[in-house]
Amino acid sequence: MVGREKRKSKQGTAILSYIKKGAKCMSNPQIDTKKWYNKWWVLLIILFIVAMLSNAVKKDEPTATQQSQSEPKQDAKEESKEVVKQESKKTSKEEAKKTPVEAEAIPQKEEVKETVSTKSVDQTAFKQYASNIKGSTFVESMSVKDNKGSIDFYGTYSEYKKGNPSSLIKKEEYEDYFSTKDIQKILVGESARLLRQIPDLNAISIVLPFDGKTYSIDLDRSSLNNFLGYKIESLSTEDRTWNDKFSDPYIYDNSNRQRFFDTFVKIN
Repeated sequence: MVGREKRKSKQGTAILSYIKKGAKCMSNPQIDTKKWYNKWWVLLIILFIVAMLSNAVKKDEPTATQQSQSEPKQDAKEESKEVVKQESKKTSKEEAKKTPVEAEAIPQKEEVKETVSTKSVDQTAFKQYASNIKGSTFVESMSVKDNKGSIDFYGTYSEYKKGNPSSLIKKEEYEDYFSTKDIQKILVGESARLLRQIPDLNAISIVLPFDGKTYSIDLDRSSLNNFLGYKIESLSTEDRTWNDKFSDPYIYDNSNRQRFFDTFVKIN
């Protein structure tokens, strides 16, 4: 920019010197006025060109100043953009750190509120339904007291034969019936089935001795419903909710049945 201004000033100086020479020639009577550069309009054109060049030089100066002023503004804009980007990154990182903490605080299952029934469970109705549970052939006694049902199985085959002398079931058949899986299905499935079928029953106890061990479950309605995440009494065989939500996933699924068994069943 400085070099261009110097060239323009030199050109202006040369033109001015040429104009002065032309003026002297016009004042000298020996000059040939017929030559083209002695014409008055030629001098006028030269003066016009000089004025244009001087204006051009003046216009260039503020342009350079504006460029020098605009550069800091652009730098300031770029710096502000970088600051905004950095702040947004920090915010996103902080949110990402907070998210897992909030997720861990959310419980998987909501607690199911229960109301203990004060209506007495009919003894006859309880025995009538309990006599149809799985393994009922080997049940020694069943009763209900204070809305809690109790079912006890025979402890051994000899005890069973003593209570049922006319039975044709052999000892081998008795032992084959109570495999580990069948014991699990009885304690898991039948305890839940009784609580579903009899809404006023608040708890159920089942004791099943076999092969030197005693398997027992003492299950109340509130504990069962909180474990499942829904009310067992809301299920029905008519709309298959019993099958879809409990029977299939908890009685016949080995993994869930084992988890239920380990949670509520005691082995002595």
